[in-house]
Amino acid sequence: MPIPNINEGRFLSNETGRLQIQGALRSAAEATETSHDLMLRFFNMQLELTVVRIGCDLGLFRILTESDEPLSVDALAEQTGAAQPLLRRLLRYLASTREVTETSQDHFKANPATKSLANPVIQDCIYYIFNISGPVYQALPDTLKENGYTDSGKTLAWNNGFNTELPFFPWAKQHPDHLKWFQSLMSVPREGDWLDVFSVPSLAENVAVDQALFVDVGGNIGHQSARLRARYPDLPGRIIVQDLPETIQAAPPVEGVEHMAHNFFEPQPIIGAKAYYLRTVLHDWDDDKSLDIMGNLVPAMSPDSLILIDDMALPDTEVHWWSACLDMHMLAMLGAHERTESQWGSLLHRAGLKLVEIKPYHPMMRHSVIVAQLPQ
Repeated sequence: MPIPNINEGRFLSNETGRLQIQGALRSAAEATETSHDLMLRFFNMQLELTVVRIGCDLGLFRILTESDEPLSVDALAEQTGAAQPLLRRLLRYLASTREVTETSQDHFKANPATKSLANPVIQDCIYYIFNISGPVYQALPDTLKENGYTDSGKTLAWNNGFNTELPFFPWAKQHPDHLKWFQSLMSVPREGDWLDVFSVPSLAENVAVDQALFVDVGGNIGHQSARLRARYPDLPGRIIVQDLPETIQAAPPVEGVEHMAHNFFEPQPIIGAKAYYLRTVLHDWDDDKSLDIMGNLVPAMSPDSLILIDDMALPDTEVHWWSACLDMHMLAMLGAHERTESQWGSLLHRAGLKLVEIKPYHPMMRHSVIVAQLPQ
């Protein structure tokens, strides 16, 4: 594939063009690799994440970002409390992997990667990837081998990696730091916007003020409901975020948004809402559990209710590496998976629902609004 002209602003201003550039550059670089180069690239993969986490522990990215001028190793050692010889080695490595910029001998400054890593939310994601994903990925090969390379999801790399019989979410409830890292990971906005492809105002036509318009099922602390209310502040009807009690307790108040403690494995208490919205919920669960979740929504639906599933709807070929990565993460952590369009259709049919349409808003990674309703 030819490399697009990166001087053409349209490639940098839209997601498809930007990812095409990244893919073309990576393919070009990998085409030049010898076997030794390939080995070294794999050798470095885990180490880069490790050193980045150390940088987060030391506050390096924040300190460099807060400084308008390059900082010396001596100055950074004084601020972090790390020994100067060690810090020099860490910074030298981070400069080599482009997380910081070396300006002269023993002097370093922030670059765009540094500034991203200084963001507390992104740092939480680093801790999630290192402290949670890491041990689980280490356990995945032996877990699959011991279970005959089946795709049942009944014995999880998660359980082996953390030596627990609990599924991830009940375990995380007992470990507040880990739960916070996960919640931060879920809060990172992704490219594309479901509100650009699905018209909520048309859904709100003829909705009474006290009627439930939008129920954000398993909505974490309510990021999407807050965005919806901010975009359409005069939208009639109730907007309700539902999640487990400990998550709802952490949710910030938002004018025009209600918060309700609810477990989606129990019957849905809001009857006749115009839309029940599930964002990256069903990809956390295998088909049986997903059917249980939707089975609690179907009895609450009225004839004009919709279920809006905000999840990946993968094509059958040429899946983007990030989508494939998330699919493997679902396998390792939850025994679940990202679904193709045909798999969504089959799952909805089994749930007693009709697939109305699939509206992609992220053309490369196929984040989509999957619209379902009761059969007419």
